[in-house]
Amino acid sequence: MKNHAWTVPSAVFVLGSLLAVFTASAAPVPGGTLDPTTIPKYVTPLVIPPVMKNDGAPNSYDIAVREFKQQILPGGIWNSLNGRNDKFSPTRVWSYGPANDRRPKGGVAPAANSQFNYPAYTIEATSGTPVNVRWINGLVNWKGEYLDHLLPIDQTVHWANPPQDCRTGAPRTDCAGSSQELYKGPVPIVTHVHGAHVGPESDGYPEAWWLPAANNIPAGYATSGTLFDDVTGDNSGNLGYADFRYPNDQPATTLWYHDHTLGMTRSNVYAGPAGFWLIRGANGEVGDTSKGDNTTGEWDGKLPGPAPVAGQKVLDLNVPGSAARNAIREIPIVIQDRSFNRDGSLFYPKDRAFFEGLWKGQLKIPFVGDPAGRPSDVLPFWQPEAFFNVMVVNGVSWPELEVAPALYRFRLLNGCNSRFLWLKFSNPDVEVWQIGAEQGFLDAPVDMNALDLDQSGDGTAQVLMALAERADVIVDFRGLADGTVIELHNIGPDEPFGGGIPGTDFDPADPGTSGQVMKFVVNHGLLGASPTDPGGSTQATEPANLVLNTEAPLGAADNTRNVSLNEAESELVCVSENLVRGALRYRGQPVGGACPPGSVFFGPTEALLGTVTSSGAGATGNPLKWTDASDPGNQAMGITLNNGASVVVNVTENPELDAIEEWTIYNFTADAHPIHLHLVRFEVLGREAIGGVTSVVGTNDPLPWESGYKDTVISYPGETTTVKALFDIPGLYVWHCHIVEHEDNEMMRPYYVGDADFDPAP
Repeated sequence: MKNHAWTVPSAVFVLGSLLAVFTASAAPVPGGTLDPTTIPKYVTPLVIPPVMKNDGAPNSYDIAVREFKQQILPGGIWNSLNGRNDKFSPTRVWSYGPANDRRPKGGVAPAANSQFNYPAYTIEATSGTPVNVRWINGLVNWKGEYLDHLLPIDQTVHWANPPQDCRTGAPRTDCAGSSQELYKGPVPIVTHVHGAHVGPESDGYPEAWWLPAANNIPAGYATSGTLFDDVTGDNSGNLGYADFRYPNDQPATTLWYHDHTLGMTRSNVYAGPAGFWLIRGANGEVGDTSKGDNTTGEWDGKLPGPAPVAGQKVLDLNVPGSAARNAIREIPIVIQDRSFNRDGSLFYPKDRAFFEGLWKGQLKIPFVGDPAGRPSDVLPFWQPEAFFNVMVVNGVSWPELEVAPALYRFRLLNGCNSRFLWLKFSNPDVEVWQIGAEQGFLDAPVDMNALDLDQSGDGTAQVLMALAERADVIVDFRGLADGTVIELHNIGPDEPFGGGIPGTDFDPADPGTSGQVMKFVVNHGLLGASPTDPGGSTQATEPANLVLNTEAPLGAADNTRNVSLNEAESELVCVSENLVRGALRYRGQPVGGACPPGSVFFGPTEALLGTVTSSGAGATGNPLKWTDASDPGNQAMGITLNNGASVVVNVTENPELDAIEEWTIYNFTADAHPIHLHLVRFEVLGREAIGGVTSVVGTNDPLPWESGYKDTVISYPGETTTVKALFDIPGLYVWHCHIVEHEDNEMMRPYYVGDADFDPAP
């Protein structure tokens, strides 16, 4: 590897599968029946997400999840705006919106009469000002009957399980199901504001879900999860809603909200319900960098603006040439990969063969619940990771944005299920400065052009983003000629990411589909529409000259702990590869702990968190499932919920209240994992190879864009990543991998802050 100031780890892509997952150099990533190469690119305007307007009490919202259709692909309403005649059908989706709003007129968003949109409208909050939200599960039809899920729902994972059909033990919720049939019942939801500093009753705990208040819930179904709770303490869980309270006692930053139901996050979020939650500084100015204690401080810098404000409707901001759209200089941008069927519906695979790159009939192995009674621990539908072939940005495929030759502030979010994004601007004359991450501003602006992340030497700006990471960037389009076209590419892989350099260690994403994200076109006619444009009365500060109002670092740690990332393969199913037929053949069960000659254990079967046997080169992981109590470090915590219910939870991580802890994450897998801790914001202290050798990223120090506080961090294979956090609210939270396919199949663990409420011993 070349000698550069910053490098990424060499790629390792061994997931246990005998066959390659996908190759970017061949056809586009597999998906639904709609060929992604037939979808015209850059013909739809980038949708600027509006701010949700609240017609009720100040800082109080009633927000429902509902089903509707949206024109994600070209056609429909976009034809009336761009003069084209594209005929792609709208897509049935779910998303959040004000409960008293109508569904989109004509049943298709975006629509002027409704704030229901995918992604959801942005929630604007002020640092230090609490916000109350009643989250309503509105997944019912006009008759009040529940709606089935849009996607195939696996009942064999450890999931919410309203039918209470458990594979082992007595009937209950939140267990692994026994049925190989796809679930067709009422859909559970629970909303999590990702990155919120919030009490446990409002955090969106995965077992705190609830069903819609439908009039046809089947007999024997639970209407809420094992740990359902809300801030009122008197909600029984069968009302179809929960009341949460968010203090917003943290600095100005970019958060987002999405579903977090146990074993269903991948499916629920893929269906659409997610949106930005922006915390502004206490004086309410766009770009203010006030701290969480409501002090505004003295700060002469000015960030690009304005941003959208409440009251502007989706079409106010998204009709090309409108005055409101022309003035916007701050835009939240969520990037997701999706696949579609010819009828416009979302595609998500419904059998394990998809991950192996096989047809269903080519994966000839027994699965959990095998009708022939053959032992198996392989789930029939779960995908270890899932990659899709259409890039969707702010709810439309491959959009275009006209920009003034000015400074813009983009709040980037990787909202994919499994895909790491390695974003690259096509023009080296476009300079990009990163000023913030998940939990506020960096210590200083970082010139992303100067880092040469892909070692190409071409001077282009690049941003590497794991799942759920945010990057607050200023993009400089000044000095570009009228009509200049800049494309935003994705040079990350169409497969699991383990690090490395695109084109050297892995194939970049397919350049015809998943390798393209969106296009910018410079329009000099937009210059002056914003006061932060060159020559404006509040002209934006030169990015290099910004002095960011950052938070002080944490003090010395009160405690350190080691945790692990692990991957499991089957203990019951042996397979061999049929090179002629391109299939995996079942070779029976292992004998004496070994597979028959010429065969191997099938895998992976799940990803897991856990503890560590010891530190250093000889360390090994102790993998633990979501509810495991087998590790010696586990404690059975007796917990009293806000609603008065008593529960017992097995935890291995139990920080004392107000403790500062360092967590060293040992990655014993072959993939990079984005690790998210609920409740806290943390400092990234650094990385090193397991055993104490210098990290393969070239430095043991935090990477340049990790100097501020974060809530999600990339843990690279074969090394440790250490973070430091203050645990200052008592209660039950979770930490997990944000590859949601991993999170939904055991790569998540509860942790508890403070002392138990009661002794769980009998």
